[in-house]
Amino acid sequence: MVVRERSDGWLGRTWRIAEPHDSPPIEGLDAPSFVGRLLRQRGVDTVPAAQEFLNPEWYQPADPTVLGDWSAAIDRVELAARRSEPVAIYGDYDVDGITGTAILTEALRNAGIDARPFIPHREREGYGLQDEAVGRLAAAGARVLITADCGITALTEIAAAREEHGLDVIVLDHHEPADSLPEATAIVTPKRAPCGHPLSGLSTGGLAYRFAQALAQRVASEDDRTRWLDLAAMSTVADVVPLRGENRWIVHQGLRALESTERPGLRALLKGRRGNGPIDTETIGFQLAPKINAAGRLDDASLALEMLMERQPETARELAGRLEQLNDQRRRLTDEAMLSAERQIRQQLDASGQAPLVLFAGGEGIHHGIVGIVAGRLAEQWSRPAFVWSLVDGEARGSGRSAAGFDLVRMLDTSRDLLIRGGGHAMAAGFSAEPSQLGALMSQFNEVAQSQLDAGEAGAWAALEGRMEIDAQVPLSALTRQTVGWIERLAPFGEGNPAPTFVSNGVGVRQAKTVGADGAHLRLDLDGWSAIGWRLGGAAAAVGSQVDIVWRLRRGLQGRPELEIVDLAV
Repeated sequence: MVVRERSDGWLGRTWRIAEPHDSPPIEGLDAPSFVGRLLRQRGVDTVPAAQEFLNPEWYQPADPTVLGDWSAAIDRVELAARRSEPVAIYGDYDVDGITGTAILTEALRNAGIDARPFIPHREREGYGLQDEAVGRLAAAGARVLITADCGITALTEIAAAREEHGLDVIVLDHHEPADSLPEATAIVTPKRAPCGHPLSGLSTGGLAYRFAQALAQRVASEDDRTRWLDLAAMSTVADVVPLRGENRWIVHQGLRALESTERPGLRALLKGRRGNGPIDTETIGFQLAPKINAAGRLDDASLALEMLMERQPETARELAGRLEQLNDQRRRLTDEAMLSAERQIRQQLDASGQAPLVLFAGGEGIHHGIVGIVAGRLAEQWSRPAFVWSLVDGEARGSGRSAAGFDLVRMLDTSRDLLIRGGGHAMAAGFSAEPSQLGALMSQFNEVAQSQLDAGEAGAWAALEGRMEIDAQVPLSALTRQTVGWIERLAPFGEGNPAPTFVSNGVGVRQAKTVGADGAHLRLDLDGWSAIGWRLGGAAAAVGSQVDIVWRLRRGLQGRPELEIVDLAV
């Protein structure tokens, strides 16, 4: 792709501006030429593909048998219904695991099955299948165990569940498998779908949604595709899976379902959202998901599960209020942990002020429930992978977040001899290790990252250099109501479909001021547009009568369109 570059922005990042002739419009598409260019930049380059992208409601569900042992899984649950066998659902303590567990629990109960959900406690059981917890579920009468967002690498634990506890195990998990798969009754995973298949990027909540729909059709002869879409959309956005294929349809339709959700707990959480515009992916990512995750981070994720499934309004509101309190506590702990992590990283800078390729920070003073959040902030701030760890029962348990192009799973796979356990995705992963191995792990992770750079992997270089990819340069005067409408038809935005980013030069400024706590953010009154720049408050004093801005479109208060300033040059 042909680009022009600028390096005079406030944030010090390189602006890479796509040239219009490099992405010609899609011939025959009934849409403005700029829409065709934006679609091409997202890998959509034919009229049929563009029409489906612009009209997600046209999507028809793909055949789920590509997900592995689909029929065997449905058959075993149907048999449990006929035999009146209790079925345990073993989830995870993040949004994906919680929503997946909720969907499966409701679907099984809808089919007349005694469904028994279990969410492990972050501190007591930790991530993944644990033999002691599985044994308790079996001793309580479960005959079938369904995993939700775990199990794909639990070869030993699933063998024990089968041989020692007499359980038939069905694995529903979207994580990366190991070289060998567990010997389960059925394994359902998008990792078995062909690359590029509409189902290949499903979250566990998405898997659970398709499984629930199939079970409802098989056992209860129901065919309501809108049921459970609110939870599936939350899972898909919160777990940052690509919003392409079926995921795009799930989120597009699920956002509508959230607008009218009958879950009183969700209604309570949504009641306090900023502004009153339409619910979008930012509503999930920045308002719903943090509150639901807060339960598993600081207390017990079962609180969030109960809140999602509770139909008694007063009880659901009380549970939602508890999640709000936990989220406030999570914010305070995160701010404190960030200060500690930043101090550690400054001590790791070399003589030229450069940080290691992979950031490593932690300590027993950091709450284990927030290590992933801190890692994510560090990765964003430093444009490189970051791992943050804490001590739990004598183990160092860490969470990593990547910058685009660096593969965290590759780092873990080459360090197995230093780990107690580890797994995840290329962009988000976790590990447990002996504290004495942390220094060796840091060195090993940095060696793997260096090998990616040495191999010339472009994404890794782009992340390290802090590049900012910009779709087009446009005059702000070209942004009309009609243009806004076409840009919004490209939504929902997220992983795999970023919101279009533009640069406009010489924009007139009527007013610039700081807003938010400690003046952290920048509010601009531009020629005809209101704009907000998150964490750009420091630029307010330097803004003159004109400014060059990198911006995205967003909905502000009362749902009015406004600009989100990503960077600016004064």
